[in-house]
Amino acid sequence: MSVRRNVRFCRGIAVAAAVALLAVWVSYAIALCPRMKFVTPTDKSVELGWTMGEDESNIPDFGGYRVWMREVWQDADLKLVAEYVWGEDDTSAAGYWPFRPYYVDSIRVYRNQTLQNAFPYVFSVTAFEAGISAIDTTCLLANSTGIVTPRVGVSDQLSTIRVIPNPYRTSADWEIGSERRVTFVGLPAKATIRIYSTSLNLVRTLRHDNPTSDQEFWDLKNSDGEEIAPGIYVWVTDAEGLGSTEGRMMIIK
Repeated sequence: MSVRRNVRFCRGIAVAAAVALLAVWVSYAIALCPRMKFVTPTDKSVELGWTMGEDESNIPDFGGYRVWMREVWQDADLKLVAEYVWGEDDTSAAGYWPFRPYYVDSIRVYRNQTLQNAFPYVFSVTAFEAGISAIDTTCLLANSTGIVTPRVGVSDQLSTIRVIPNPYRTSADWEIGSERRVTFVGLPAKATIRIYSTSLNLVRTLRHDNPTSDQEFWDLKNSDGEEIAPGIYVWVTDAEGLGSTEGRMMIIK
């Protein structure tokens, strides 16, 4: 074999090896995005579960996970709320996380217990490569949970039903953008809520039918889609098998 052919042959091997290595790297780079398995809102808490689909120790240069949260009413971006570093064994370290032994489709779980019920949040989870601080925005958006509202869960006690905030003032803390709303909380799985003016004219009827949530929003509009005037309103809630209850709310602009 001539020297020229030998050089071309060696270059061919080097290129093929580089391409193969790049293909492996790209496959892991693409795969370095967790798969969300569940999002469970509970009382002042949200629990997230995800998986990489394989043992993290088999992923070259796997660095760990990042958990993101957005407070929707603040109209803010997703912000980092937790970072778990693969291999960190110092229990006092900020990135420490007791990784459990990996089993088939093992689920990693994060729970935030510092939230406010009925407030809208968005969460996401990403993975990162060791020594790399760049954020995978594609994965960040793909894993976005959509709006999640922590809640107590349905109640069979009508005495737990109330309206928050009460009184309502324009630009309540939890509003999304320019959306105005109050929330009925403590509801049973099924209920009918009728809202009246103080002269007992029916303003709006809301029908709650959700076996996992005690909340029902009211956008402060009447049955014609018009914004209501400031004042005092009476609400009456009927629930089959439980009876009815009523209360008052004040709307201040």
